[in-house]
Parts: sequence; C-alpha cells; structure tokens
Amino acid sequence: MQYRGLALVLACACFLTGPAFAQGKLPGVFKDFKITHALRARWFNKVRFQVNNRLLTVPTRSQAANTLARRLITPLLRTSVLAPAEPRPLLPAPKNIRQAVFTLQHSPQTHGKGSAFAVTINGKMWGVTAKHVLNDIGREPYIELFDENGKPFYTQITTLKEGHLRGADIAIFKIPEELGKYIVPLEPDEKLPSPRHPAQSAGFSHGNFAWFTKIDVLFSSTHRILARYQDFPVLNGYCGSPLLVNGKAAGVFVGIVGNTNTQRAAWRALLDHKPINDFNQIVPIQWVRRLAEQVEMPGQPVGSLVRVLGRPITHLTPDEAVVQIEQFRKGRVLKQIPAYPFMDYLHLERFFDIEANDKIRVVIQKNGQPGTRPAELRYDLDITTGTLAGPADGNSMR
Repeated sequence: MQYRGLALVLACACFLTGPAFAQGKLPGVFKDFKITHALRARWFNKVRFQVNNRLLTVPTRSQAANTLARRLITPLLRTSVLAPAEPRPLLPAPKNIRQAVFTLQHSPQTHGKGSAFAVTINGKMWGVTAKHVLNDIGREPYIELFDENGKPFYTQITTLKEGHLRGADIAIFKIPEELGKYIVPLEPDEKLPSPRHPAQSAGFSHGNFAWFTKIDVLFSSTHRILARYQDFPVLNGYCGSPLLVNGKAAGVFVGIVGNTNTQRAAWRALLDHKPINDFNQIVPIQWVRRLAEQVEMPGQPVGSLVRVLGRPITHLTPDEAVVQIEQFRKGRVLKQIPAYPFMDYLHLERFFDIEANDKIRVVIQKNGQPGTRPAELRYDLDITTGTLAGPADGNSMR
C-alpha cells in the first residue's frame, strides 16, 4: 500500500508524456525511478512499474479518475521542470583559425557538406580534407567562403592526391591563388601530442561552425591519434577538420572509432583496456606532408617505416594500409590479427608470442585506380634466419 500513491502518479504521467514515457524516458521529477515496462492505459488493461526493486501493477481507471489524476500531476510537470537543458554557447574561435577552416560541398546548391582547412607544407598552401568526404560529395567539390560583406561565394577545386581509406584517410588539393585574401593557412606541427595533452579543433557540423576548446589526447602513434572531444558531440560534417595544438595543425579529424572494434582488439592493451567507442580518431599531419611530397616529387619513396623485432619490413606510403598481420608456426597459421590504423607499426611483435621458428606475414593493401581491385602486397619475415621475402623480388625490401 505504501507504493500505491506513487504508482498512481507514475501511471498518470504515462497519459501526459505519451510514447516517450512508454519508452522509459522519464521527465524531471521521475528521473530517479527505473521503468521495466510502461504501457499507456488508454490502450491496455494494466500498467506495470518497478519502483525500488518492487514490481507494481496499476489497473486502469475510469475517465473521471483519469481527469482527476491529470489535475493532481500537472503542477509537477510544469515547463520549468520538463524543459531540456540549454547547451552552453560555443566560444568564438580565434580569427586566424576561423579564416583557415571552410566547408566543401558537391555544388553551391547542395546542403551536404564536409569540413576542410588550409595548411602550409614546404612553403606552399594546400587544402586538406578527409578522403571519405570526397566519396560523398565528389572529387571536384566547391569551397564555400565569405566576402567582405559576409556574402557566401563558391569556388570549385580538384583534389590532387588521396591517401588510403583504411590508413591515411585524407586528401589534398591546391587552393586558387585568388582565394589567398580570404584564407589564412595554418602552420603544421608534426610532433605527436603526448597523452592527456590539451588540444583544440575547429570545423563544421551540419554546416554550422564549431570551436572545440577542450580535447584530451588519449593515444598517439605515427598512424593515428585518438582523442576525446569534451565540449560537444561531434556531428556529421566535421570530418576533415584540423586538430590543433597551440594553434598549429597536428592532424586531420577522420571519424569516431566504431563499437565493433572494441570487442576484438588485441591492441587494447596499449590503451590500458579503456573503452574507445566514443574516441575520435585523427590522422597525424605528417601524412599531409607525405601526400604533398608525392605530388611535388613523384616517384620518390615517402612513407612510414613498418618493423618487426627491429627488422624493417617496408615503408608504408599514404595510399597504402596494413590490413592484416599473420603468425605462422610449423607451416600453419597460428594467429591472425586484422590491422587498425592506430596500431604501433614499429613494434608489431607486441601482438604475438613469437618463438624462434615462427614466420610473420604483413599484408599491405595498395589503392588501385577507381573501379579496380586494390592490390595486396605480402611481406614474410622468417624469425629464424632474419630473411625477408617481399613481393618485389622475393628476397628484399622494395
């Protein structure tokens, strides 16, 4: 009997809040109670609640009883209680940061947008975005900028070089010289930020500019930086924005780590087994420089070293990605690990218990031409002899 009055209040609230209440979303004063099942009494015969670990069943009431219940409960559900909390206003970004970041879109008429920014690499100004943004809006998108009167105008650009979607998920393009008076490029900072190092970011979510003043760096390697954006959730359109350390571009935001990766990853030991489903991943800015060097110096080997037990395997270029590492013992596959961009590719042995006669195979995928299947490059390292068999000549690094 001691719970009957409370249960009646909850039942009455069910009439007033409708489907949201039926889904277990309690407004205001009811937020401390756990609902296991709530069905609106106008449709069904009974409403069940669990209050303080006790299941209560409340029979439906007559129309007069329902009217009385509404009158009793209405003062508890006044607007000041139910109104959602207003998000605190975003702080304005520094002027030079705001002038370095802009949007990309398929055409001046379309509303689907991605973020991009300008950075100086080897004395030249380059535009940068995430490669997968181009998969959505095309390879010849438009930059949206604003003139002296605040009126938007659009300039079409063409992307020049792209990285690998599973690795350096970035793309670069030249910015027309006439846009120099509207865009102020950022300086790059290729030094990897240390864990818990404060950082900032600026970009566009759903076409609206956002300035993140508090970002916690959680992990960094030559291939990925993981961070948590503290101020607000990152929404669609933010990919392609810069990670900033002391006002310099340290990386390119490329997305959020998915839930499926957290359940099967041996590399979680590197992160002290912290859940990473809400982490944001950033490609270090050094990969932007490597893309620019591929444009400026075609044919020159540029990339990041991959090693096992200190033995160099190959140099990973921006348009390549490690897709799998395999351990062989006595001619059979003992262990397979699907690679992730935030692996430490300088110490792949950390993912295996290696014995003297084992062999480690590193499988690398290389971007092909549009419409073609990407090529796979396999490198086999014999732990006993220290010899490396690669796809080029079967016995040497390329």
